[in-house]
Amino acid sequence: MSGQLRTSGDRGAAPPAVDPVARPPGRPRDEAVTKAITDACLRQLATVGYANVSMESVASEAGVARATVYRRFRDKADLATAAIAANGGDLTGRPVTEPRRDLVRLLEEFDQRFAESCLEVLGALLGAREQPHALALHRQRVVGPRVAHLHRVLDRARQLGQLDPAADLELAVDMLTGAVLSRRVRGGSRGGDWAVRAVDAVWRGFAPRRVERGG
Repeated sequence: MSGQLRTSGDRGAAPPAVDPVARPPGRPRDEAVTKAITDACLRQLATVGYANVSMESVASEAGVARATVYRRFRDKADLATAAIAANGGDLTGRPVTEPRRDLVRLLEEFDQRFAESCLEVLGALLGAREQPHALALHRQRVVGPRVAHLHRVLDRARQLGQLDPAADLELAVDMLTGAVLSRRVRGGSRGGDWAVRAVDAVWRGFAPRRVERGG
C-alpha cells in the first residue's frame, strides 16, 4: 500500500485535515485488544526505541497475531503515532479555568507522559524519507492537539487581561513547547518547578503594557 498522502482539488492548496491512514467503516474493533497493542508499542518505544520497534515485536508482546495488528494499523508509523497520541489523552473538551495554572499542568503532563518518546520518534520520522506520511501523522495526532490547546489557554489568558492584547501567541507557544523539548535534549532532571518558571517567563514577557498618561 502506498505511503503517499492523497490530496484533492487545487494542487497549490493546503491538503485537507484528514487522517492519511483512515480506514473505511467495518466490523467494530475490540478496544481491549487495541489498547494491548498500543500499550505494548509504548513500552517498546521506551525500552528499545522507535528504530527497533516492529509490527511483529509489538504483536508478540501484546499476545496477538501479526495480522491483528495490521488490521488496526497500516504500518509502524501509524501504530507509534496512534499509541503516543492515545497516551497523551484527549484535550478537545478540556475546559480552561485558570490559564496560568492550566499551562503549568499541560507542560508537566507533556513532559511526564511522552516528551521523551515524542522527541525520539520525531527525530526518527524527520529522517524517514521512505515514509513521507509518517511525519504528517505525528504532527496531526501528537503535536497538533497539544499546540492547539496551548493556544486556546493563552488566548483565554489574553481575553482575561492577563496577557497583552497584542501578545504574539505563536511565539509564546514556541517558547513553552521549546522549554519541554530542551529539557530532554540537554538531559534536564525530572521534577522541580521548571514548568512554573517557564510559564512565569511567558507571563512576564507578554504582560499587559502600562499606558502612561501625559501630565
